[in-house]
Amino acid sequence: MYKKQFYSRRVVNRRQRRLNKLEKQENYLNSSSESDNEDYNVNQHVYNINSITSNDLLALDDDLNTHENYHDDEHDNTNKLNDFQDTIFDHSPPLYNGCRFSTIKSVKMLINFFSRINLDKTNTINLMKLIKLILPIKNALPTSWKCIMKLFGKTNFSSTTFFCSKCFNECEKTRFNTKTCMNDNCCLSKRTLKTNEIVEVVNLDIRSQMKSIITRNINLLTQSYDLFPPSDVTSASLYRTTISNTKCNTITIIIHTDGAPLVRSSKQSIWPCFASIVELPPPIREHQTNIMLLALWSAKVKPNVNVFLERTM
Repeated sequence: MYKKQFYSRRVVNRRQRRLNKLEKQENYLNSSSESDNEDYNVNQHVYNINSITSNDLLALDDDLNTHENYHDDEHDNTNKLNDFQDTIFDHSPPLYNGCRFSTIKSVKMLINFFSRINLDKTNTINLMKLIKLILPIKNALPTSWKCIMKLFGKTNFSSTTFFCSKCFNECEKTRFNTKTCMNDNCCLSKRTLKTNEIVEVVNLDIRSQMKSIITRNINLLTQSYDLFPPSDVTSASLYRTTISNTKCNTITIIIHTDGAPLVRSSKQSIWPCFASIVELPPPIREHQTNIMLLALWSAKVKPNVNVFLERTM
């Protein structure tokens, strides 16, 4: 019994485009052979292409006929639905006086185009600045990544700080985005630091991560379950003394870190600082979704604890 094979719409469109391309090649070769009277080898090449095209036509006829009675469903109108939602929730002003698009709509179209051509972050900002110069003087086009994220209601929960790898003092940035150590007692003072002489520390927002974990596991934190083993942290005398002295519900975290090389051929390594909530039972405490990322240390030297956790807690 013959069983029909159904293909997705994307497959059918891809085959149709391939079929159209083969037909154009056939028409071009036929027209060129009639006008220029090419030799036998070229005619033989045209014959081979014609035979391949006819075979492809026969093979694709059944597949294309299968989708003649195809009807759109609710998943085929996603672009219209997105446009409708953007119109409803977009209350931003026009990009400039007399512009038919709002600021959010204009920036969204530009970012979508930049992503399709694989434009990096630096070139995206430079191109946005160039477009802003071309537009009328009073326009609301953002020209920094922070302003673009703020336009869509996104806030950056991380901060990056650069330190000198010798004295661990915070570096000063120059207009060319280079780093300089301003410590007079440091051997690297008052000169541009190289990449291997800089410590990069990224601090993330712990409150938002902790809020998400607590909300997701609120039942385990508020109700008394006997899920902790006798050897767990919650059974220690210091922990019980600390908890008994407080009148409100406390959240205790365990901080742990470990380093790994970024590239085998270099000594540059990255040290992530993780934290786990003690009040969660051990099987759930060590789950990936319940582990918080507090900070990242990237340098050739090992982390200095005071510098690493200074802006985290």
